[in-house]
Amino acid sequence: MIHPLRTSVDSRARTEACLMDCLVALTWLLALSGVALGLRSLGLSGLNATQDELTVDAITLVVGLGPVAAYLILCETGQLQASWGKRRVGLRVVRADGSRAGLPRLVLRTVVKLLPWYLAHWGLSRLWLNFVPAQWATTCLAAVYLLVPITIGLALVHPQRRALHDWLAGTKVITAD
Repeated sequence: MIHPLRTSVDSRARTEACLMDCLVALTWLLALSGVALGLRSLGLSGLNATQDELTVDAITLVVGLGPVAAYLILCETGQLQASWGKRRVGLRVVRADGSRAGLPRLVLRTVVKLLPWYLAHWGLSRLWLNFVPAQWATTCLAAVYLLVPITIGLALVHPQRRALHDWLAGTKVITAD
């Protein structure tokens, strides 16, 4: 049972958990990069400039961020209600009212949480590959520079330490029992 007055989480613990989970994501992306470079060195290429943008976007989203999203959703819907990083520092994710967060909330939370990552990849790839006018790509990157500080700011200054993705999904991070 969650104590109804338990609302504040140490911002240091939340930051440490985030950094640990970023290491999980980084490990995936490094492994993926290694596979891509290995395939390329063998003359096998997955994507090329002749493929349409939508196909490239879909593959990037599914292969790049899909496993990271699955990791977060599966961990936070699991028995411990926490990703590896949150478990290491003694935190877990619940609904804003303190009850267990269900799959739809955690999917929304994860999508909002990973949105800046995807927007950054999308914007940078567009600038690099000249798929769209530069103003579209820079607008996308500007959204990242807006979303990330709002998310971090909310998590640091609000008494419940609820980040943007927590507000929108109706969740919060609490100290584990």
